[in-house]
Amino acid sequence: MNSLEHLRQIFDYNDWANRRILTALKENYSEKSHKILAHLLITEREYFERLYGKDSKGFDFWQELSLEDCGELAREVSEKYEKLLRRFDEEGLDLKTTYRTSEGDWKENTFREILTHVPFHSAIHRGNIMLKIREEGFEPPKIDYIIYLRETKYI
Repeated sequence: MNSLEHLRQIFDYNDWANRRILTALKENYSEKSHKILAHLLITEREYFERLYGKDSKGFDFWQELSLEDCGELAREVSEKYEKLLRRFDEEGLDLKTTYRTSEGDWKENTFREILTHVPFHSAIHRGNIMLKIREEGFEPPKIDYIIYLRETKYI
């Protein structure tokens, strides 16, 4: 499997895991987890836009969203990454983009680097959400990558 195919699979998993978290929060609401999910999804969108040079100076990554808005944003972001990864070839992953961080610093990364960062960042925050759900006395959803693979018949 080449890098592009692997990234497509990872972004499929990322969407699957985000949707499982969203469903869990609808069933057993957790305000702290909701805030983290909103941050996770807002960040996914912001990094997509940074691929195209967005100036993020002063951007607020911790905006409030309703759970309904989170669901819409999750669908929107997933579709954007899916379309991008369908259009790309291996060489496209090495294209560089320049963008401005929320602190105002100019940075340059390859598409490959940003497309690797996004699901890692989301996974970190999903872990935080899982902990908060458990701390509030609820059973968190199973979102392990291997479970995703088993359920989607990749293995």
